[in-house]
Amino acid sequence: MKFEFIALDSGGEERRGMVEAPSRELASTQIKSYGLIPAKVTPVKAKSRKVSTSGGGGLTVRGDRREIVKKPSYFGAAIGGKGLAIFTRQLSTLLQNGLSLIKSLEVLVAQERNPAFKWVLSQQLENIRSGNTFSEGLAQHKKEFDALYLNMVKAGEASGTLDMALGRLAHYLTKARQIRSKVTQASTYPIVVFSFSLLIVLGLMTFVVPKFAAIFDKQLNGEQLPVLTRIVMNMSQFITSNIVGILVGMVVAFLLFTGFRSTRAGAVFFAFVKLNLPLVKDTFSKIYVSRFCRTLGTLLESGVPILEALNYSRAAVGNRFIMNAVDKVRNRVRDGEPLSKPIEATGLFPPMVSSMIEVGEETGELPNMLNQIAEIYDEEVDASISGVTSVIEPILILLLAISVLAIAISLFLPFIKLMQNIAQ
Repeated sequence: MKFEFIALDSGGEERRGMVEAPSRELASTQIKSYGLIPAKVTPVKAKSRKVSTSGGGGLTVRGDRREIVKKPSYFGAAIGGKGLAIFTRQLSTLLQNGLSLIKSLEVLVAQERNPAFKWVLSQQLENIRSGNTFSEGLAQHKKEFDALYLNMVKAGEASGTLDMALGRLAHYLTKARQIRSKVTQASTYPIVVFSFSLLIVLGLMTFVVPKFAAIFDKQLNGEQLPVLTRIVMNMSQFITSNIVGILVGMVVAFLLFTGFRSTRAGAVFFAFVKLNLPLVKDTFSKIYVSRFCRTLGTLLESGVPILEALNYSRAAVGNRFIMNAVDKVRNRVRDGEPLSKPIEATGLFPPMVSSMIEVGEETGELPNMLNQIAEIYDEEVDASISGVTSVIEPILILLLAISVLAIAISLFLPFIKLMQNIAQ
């Protein structure tokens, strides 16, 4: 049942709104939980309803009224990683400046321009107004708030330091996104250069070489062409005759590659390649160390128990071999061993990592030490990515130059024979 109310806030100003409760007494109790003093509470008649919550909408307060936030149509998560990091930082800042959680969410809902996330935030407001915790509301939106996010909020609520937990979480999300962005950029550049080179070679083979082949047939009267020219001509003829099949084959190969990556066998294979391919293994190893240490350090700093923290850190790493190693570490820590010993025994973490963890355990500063390790390896990842890019870039350019040069020479050689015939 819905009730319209008129109430006074702490400043003596009149506030109007609507609540939903089984009875007038419970409605008054709910109004008081908002920090308001109810002056008039009246049931809303079915014919005179001014507000509806159909379609999954939530209610938000702006000044002295609530407006309907209807659920929009959207696919996937309502917000991306960058937006989530910004929201978390803003909420942390508002809480640290003395605003209540409800008031902070009201401010963020009012300024949110993304309709899907605005609705998600309005649901959080209604959840808290109904007497539930913030983490219970977040748990209803797992696409936007993963298990790591949820457990850090739970730890913050349990310790009474939600603002600090959100601040650490915002820092973690920002750093994690930066590393992912750098890896994406570093891997995208070679793919773009390779694709561009492939298109150039295909274009030459499809449109340029056949025209020269016709000229040579006409001018050389069937004389045998140089070996390199014959090879290029045969390749051009094959590509021209089967261009549709080649393009279809490329699409099918891409789909098979993508499908294989999503399988368990594919995940294991690419995890092995990333840790063992000479050119990239050092870079990926540093990325995994940074992810593990930053996630574990942030969780421990927020008060999450170490066994739970190891579980979430394992999932954050994203490499099957290191995830299996972290499982072994967790089992040994559960049996009472210090973290540094099983970390060292895995053989997948550099000696410096286990040494710094051991120092952190001895000094009681393990979370801080883990975050320092992550910062060190973040810097090394930057340098390593730059090094890999500086090696791959000239290799790809050299391959393109060799391909184009080979085609050019193959087309030039018959002209030498043609000039010799003219001279004779």
